[in-house]
Amino acid sequence: MSRCRKFRANIKIKMNIVSKGTRDRLIKAFSVLTAVTTVLSLSGIASFAPVAFGATPADYGLTEGNTISAAGSDDPDVYIVNEHGYKRLFLSPQIFNLYGHLGGFASVKNVSPATRDAFVTSGLFRVDGDEKVYGIETTGEDVATLHWVNTSGAQAVADDANFFKKVFVINAAEKVLYSMGSDYTSVNQVPAYARGGSVAPTPVPAGSVSVSLAPGNPAGATITTNAQGVEMLRVRLSGTGTINQMVFKRQGAGAVGDFDNVYVYEGARRLTSGKTFSSATGEVTFINLNVSVSGSKDLSLVGDFSATAGNVNYVALNSVSLSSGTVSGLPVSGNNVSVSGATSGRLDVAKVGSIPNPNVGQKQALVSEFKLTANTEAALVKRITMLQGGTVKPADTVNWKIKTGTSEWTGSIDASGYVVFDMGSGHTIAKGGEAIFYVYADVNGKAAEDINLYFENATDILALGDQYGFGMNTASGTANQGIDAMDAASEAFDVTLQGGVLTIAYNGPSAGNIGTNTSDTVLLRFSMTAATNIEVRKTKLVLCKDTDGNGSFANAADTDSGWSDITDIKVTDEDSGTTVLGPADGSAFTVSHAAGTCEDSVTGAERVFTDVVDLAAGKTYNFKVTGDVNTANTDGNGVALVATDAIQVFLDNYTAGGSVSTADVTVMKYSGTNTAVADADIVPQADIGGGIQTIQAASLTLGLSSSVTSQTLVRGTTGKTAVGIAFQAGNASALKVTDVVLTGYYRDAASGAFTLGCVSTECVSGLVSSVSIYEVESGTVLSTSPSSNQLSNTTGTVTFNSLNWTVPAGATKTLGVKVNLSSNALADTDYFSFDINATGDVTALDSSSKTVNAGNADPNGSTGPTVFTTVSNAGTMTTAVAPGTPSDHAVYWGQTGDNIGMWRFAAANEGFYIEKLNFQEKDAAVQQPLVTDNVKTVYVQYKNKAGTTLTTSSTFNSVASVAFGFTGDNRPYIPKDGSLDISMLADFKSKAEGATTASQSTSFFDIDFVGQSGTGDDTFRAVGEGSGTILNGSDTGITDREQTTQIRPYRVFPEFALVAPTATKLTTVDPVLTFTITAKGLTDSNLFFDNVATGSGSLRFEVVASGVGTNNVAFTVRDAGDNSILDTGTITAATVPATAASMTIDFTSKDLEIAGGSSKTIKVYLDAVTNFNTPINTTAGVGSDYFQLVLRDENNGTNSLVSWVDNAANTTDDSDTTWDGTTGFANGFFRMLPLSGYQFLP
Repeated sequence: MSRCRKFRANIKIKMNIVSKGTRDRLIKAFSVLTAVTTVLSLSGIASFAPVAFGATPADYGLTEGNTISAAGSDDPDVYIVNEHGYKRLFLSPQIFNLYGHLGGFASVKNVSPATRDAFVTSGLFRVDGDEKVYGIETTGEDVATLHWVNTSGAQAVADDANFFKKVFVINAAEKVLYSMGSDYTSVNQVPAYARGGSVAPTPVPAGSVSVSLAPGNPAGATITTNAQGVEMLRVRLSGTGTINQMVFKRQGAGAVGDFDNVYVYEGARRLTSGKTFSSATGEVTFINLNVSVSGSKDLSLVGDFSATAGNVNYVALNSVSLSSGTVSGLPVSGNNVSVSGATSGRLDVAKVGSIPNPNVGQKQALVSEFKLTANTEAALVKRITMLQGGTVKPADTVNWKIKTGTSEWTGSIDASGYVVFDMGSGHTIAKGGEAIFYVYADVNGKAAEDINLYFENATDILALGDQYGFGMNTASGTANQGIDAMDAASEAFDVTLQGGVLTIAYNGPSAGNIGTNTSDTVLLRFSMTAATNIEVRKTKLVLCKDTDGNGSFANAADTDSGWSDITDIKVTDEDSGTTVLGPADGSAFTVSHAAGTCEDSVTGAERVFTDVVDLAAGKTYNFKVTGDVNTANTDGNGVALVATDAIQVFLDNYTAGGSVSTADVTVMKYSGTNTAVADADIVPQADIGGGIQTIQAASLTLGLSSSVTSQTLVRGTTGKTAVGIAFQAGNASALKVTDVVLTGYYRDAASGAFTLGCVSTECVSGLVSSVSIYEVESGTVLSTSPSSNQLSNTTGTVTFNSLNWTVPAGATKTLGVKVNLSSNALADTDYFSFDINATGDVTALDSSSKTVNAGNADPNGSTGPTVFTTVSNAGTMTTAVAPGTPSDHAVYWGQTGDNIGMWRFAAANEGFYIEKLNFQEKDAAVQQPLVTDNVKTVYVQYKNKAGTTLTTSSTFNSVASVAFGFTGDNRPYIPKDGSLDISMLADFKSKAEGATTASQSTSFFDIDFVGQSGTGDDTFRAVGEGSGTILNGSDTGITDREQTTQIRPYRVFPEFALVAPTATKLTTVDPVLTFTITAKGLTDSNLFFDNVATGSGSLRFEVVASGVGTNNVAFTVRDAGDNSILDTGTITAATVPATAASMTIDFTSKDLEIAGGSSKTIKVYLDAVTNFNTPINTTAGVGSDYFQLVLRDENNGTNSLVSWVDNAANTTDDSDTTWDGTTGFANGFFRMLPLSGYQFLP
């Protein structure tokens, strides 16, 4: 037998001969084996990162330093536990005996395998007096090697946030029993510590994560000086890996002092504590993130501001580190956030109210209450985060909710104790108003543990002000302002879980209504939580009655003969579904129960259940008491219940004396003993009653549904809902509706009362050809075949029989009346409505198959209906240029699929199918030739009735006109009272196909829709969906619509894009502007900026700057590809503020040529910066001069700010495309402009 096997055998013998009491007395003070605080001190680590709550010795009746063994299991080895939930293994008796102060084998506690396995085995050791931490590698049953973990404390925590919690201190004598191996250079190399040989750590697979701007990355904004919770940057992480570290950098013409704190968020959940940007580097580093990515995940950097007006900041993510693997896509930058001079309102938090201490196991216990007050502006509360600083573990709390008024939101708690409520669309607090919030949770845990919720950071409440739209100020530091009154554990409610050895908690239901014939109606919910194993051997339930539900309960004199109308009373474990007590009928409740339990201090009827209920230590059991109620039971004995009576069920107090009372082993005892549970060990020592339940008869109430309103339809329309009637079943029973009679009403004038069925010879049947009914909520058809239709006479009814429509108890369902209209032509506009005219016109059956009729009639108002339908002969149409029509823009020869216009067609009263469309460029002078010379193929894109996007093509004729025809299912469809947008796309000709260029300021075209100016049915035709009415260009509403989009065709044109700067400090070394010019054209084209032609290609920049001095500032323009000089010049001198100085690049030094489809990068340098080096606010000591170049898209009154040669004629002396000798062209044609460079500071 090896030493290890002898060791385990010795344990078994010792544990068998030592009693529990003796073992407990032998435990001595723990002193050596756990010294985490010392390890931390030696390693230079001041605090732990937030980690998940694990097992603690107290959870299992142990204390730090106890030695444990699961004797009799397949692993009876001896371990020692520490307070952080870790254990270490003693490899042999020799090692164990080195620690005599532990009391030897006699003090080893015998535990279950589950208890042993709840503590994670650690293989990290430190020799007493030595700061080095070693990882142990076991190579056999009792042979091991130590390896120094040669890494910094910070890196160790980065690799494993719980590293130092796992370290056990050993003495020097134990160390010499091990051989020494090579160093480990990472915590990840330490193998899993186990008997029989260590298990090598599973290699962390190399990840690969790409970083990009998330689709929801916020646009540039102007914020208030004190805005809170501002999202500066949102990035999308795609791939697989674990993010350990992120490094962000503040950039722009602002300052690190503009930020109070910044945080990393995932959605509404804050992942980090607040940090500040370094004043030296402008960077902030977040470590120990441990964010797992599998697929994609969005993270945000959020900032709280205390900023200077006029400053501009943006944030870049420069570095991301994985636990293993590579990261691509960096850096990524957010947009500029400018600071206005405005100040956001303040939101104040105050602790209010009082909170009782909840019982262990209580559902929806109130755990916090606070008031928010909105100052200066109204607040929209969007997000609340609170820290649970108490001792109840997060895992022991579930079902978090926050409520105010009638609104509530669910929340969640993470392993670090942060409770997050994402409030979606939010809750509004008026300016100067307040709202009280209540926080609830289902609480388990143990007696004397506490819940202590408070706000840790200002950003933990995000409330958007209605005036400025940014997070309101919640900063602490001033008494009773922001979160100051509740940002510490000592300032918040500290609720302590109540409980003894046995804790009983009430969990519902609230007072309510029940039916006269029910099954398994819940009368009481409660939970039981035992600190140790308990047998409950007797339980008493008490029935109480309030006759007529008038608030006065009756004495047991009325109930001691039993209750005949309640049967099958039982107690069920809700988690397992097992019945633990009963069942028993109410007729067995024949003993009068002493006054004090039922309301009004009356006596009740009791029954003692002797079923044994076993409660395991540490588990919460959720029970419900149910019974079947039937007021029709007639056994002639006991209490008979009727509608309007109220009943209540109590779990009798186990400590109240009488037939079921502790301490009595026949009532309740500790499992496996003859020791009764004492009164003092049960909390609460009181009766627990369910909510009072009032018995109600089945009922049906009719109402008018708001889901359908009055409407106008045209003849021939089908499948439209004329009215919705709400059917509300009472709480007593679900109802099966079997018969419905609808009454139709008619009116032939624009006003006045409706008439039943007909007016003279005109009847509802003349407007409505058929009627069907359906359930609105689900769309389920109830009937399409009435058993009788009398709409053609003065009876005016439609009857539906043999229905099978169920309305659940307490629910409301809507009966939709759907109609098909007749296609007969009308002399004028007519009207109809439907209603339920009498209570007997609805027949339903309750759960006892008893007939129930409607309790009311005419929910739609009979002859004065609220909801009615207007029927007209035909619908109408209107036309307009669509809001989404493209802006003015340039196109290049050979470009395809360009959107050159969009029109909106709207329909009223019925849908329309379009069958003909016509468009034209009407200006014959310049515009028509541009169309016919340049547009090769033109398309219209639209949706048909099925919602499918379709495209059809055609060509312009010699007068720049084009027509489209549509048939069948391919026709464009305009929905009733809706609209349809039709887009026009174009393919443009190439040079070989005869394209021409827009060389003058008037060289553009815009296409018009031809309506009333056309030739009636030849140019436009639409057909009404219901009426079949034909509309053409001559009809009202079919108006010509001149497209506002101007299109300029060029052989090639420039597109500009800004390149992020490598530095933002104003120097002569770094460029003040870097941008690319892309030649938008086919590969056979070339874009020129040169001096060959009469007008030279040029770019005119506006200089936005502050500075001093009157000397001109020289500049140099270089090609970034070869660093060659393209141009030199000077910026016009000006004095402060000089916000409109000019810089012109006219390429005098070198011609610039860019082939179609390719790009060139241009850099602009200042030759001197002395004019821009003076602070602009010397009094405040902040701010400085700045310098910025902006290329705008506009005409400066003489010629264009952007001029180029598109080589349309393939000659060396082509003029600038934008120069016609006088004015150039109007603004708006370059969609990428204005191009605003970055602001540079000296």
